[in-house]
Amino acid sequence: MPDELETLLRAQRLDIAQPPLAAITARARVLRRRRRAVRAAVAAVAAAAFAVPWLWPGDAPPPQVTSTPAVPTGAVYTGGGITINGLPGLPRDLPGKIVDAQFIDADRGFLLTVECAGSCTAWVSASADGGRTWTTDRAPGAFAAPGRADALALVVAGARVALIGEPGRASSEDGVHWDTADDRPATAALPGDARLLLRGSQVTALLHDGTTLVLPPAQPPITPAWVAPVRAGDGSWWVGGTSGGHPAVAVSRDGGATWQPTTFPGTGTARVSFLGRDVYAALADPTTSPPTLLGVAASADGGAHFGDPGPRPGSTVGGDLVPLLDGRLLMVDGDSHWLVSTDRGATWQRIQGLHPTGRLARTQTGWVAYGMSTIYTAYSVDGTTWQKLDAQ
Repeated sequence: MPDELETLLRAQRLDIAQPPLAAITARARVLRRRRRAVRAAVAAVAAAAFAVPWLWPGDAPPPQVTSTPAVPTGAVYTGGGITINGLPGLPRDLPGKIVDAQFIDADRGFLLTVECAGSCTAWVSASADGGRTWTTDRAPGAFAAPGRADALALVVAGARVALIGEPGRASSEDGVHWDTADDRPATAALPGDARLLLRGSQVTALLHDGTTLVLPPAQPPITPAWVAPVRAGDGSWWVGGTSGGHPAVAVSRDGGATWQPTTFPGTGTARVSFLGRDVYAALADPTTSPPTLLGVAASADGGAHFGDPGPRPGSTVGGDLVPLLDGRLLMVDGDSHWLVSTDRGATWQRIQGLHPTGRLARTQTGWVAYGMSTIYTAYSVDGTTWQKLDAQ
């Protein structure tokens, strides 16, 4: 029989108020969820343990993954569909002043710098990363002490860069080791990888070895003042200058054996820009400073026929015209403004938002902008996107 204590406890339990059934059900659900969460966590830990490869003695741990630091970039300037990519800081100081820039391809570039203080000293700087870093050496031999700042020219022939002096020349693949020559040029047909040069009033060509000069079989029937640094897309060679006091151009399509001249009305000289079958002859008066742009004669058939250049009152030009891939024509004027034409050079509109620039020049693989905001030089493959070079 139950004793008195047990009887008393049973009576007290019967007097305790029980919670509602709904509260009991909710509490049970909470407990079940907690138990399921604990079981899932235990399973995840076990799976992770089996996923980790076991290392036996002699095994190497997996390599640590490290991120590559981003290359610092500078400001980007845009206007009129043209982009100029800046530098993260001021350009690196090189000895002398940049007088010529040439690129063999988008990565390998060379700069010629000259300083004249009583006597002149010349240096050649080389880049293998598109102009981001440079190594500088004195120009070789007598080229290190030219008689004047414009006595040397830096040109690209094939995969080599060459220094052209008076009268010798030197070529290099890296800007450090040079081959030199000073022999007189022989007469030969122009190979496709030659580089036209103007020596005095005579058109010559530098071969791909960077030291061999040749004379084309015939000289153009104009007084040349300019030669194209590259062949046109159809393999033709172009020179510009004057004929009978008028602007004129001449083209050879057979390696310099024959030349077809085109003379334009008025005075001044002519130089040519081309892209595909489009050829543009810029007529300018070189006696003014900056040169006055007298007109632009355009051809859509590879230079077989040119349109009327028309007068361009008040216009000036800095260097070469740049045909763009979208059909427009780009230039900088004598006041360092960028301008673009959508009607093949008939009219020009000023582009806002870009650095003032002194002149544009054609190279073997693209275009170079000199005197950008005074201290910068920039390079472009297509004339649309420009990269400042880390050098001044």
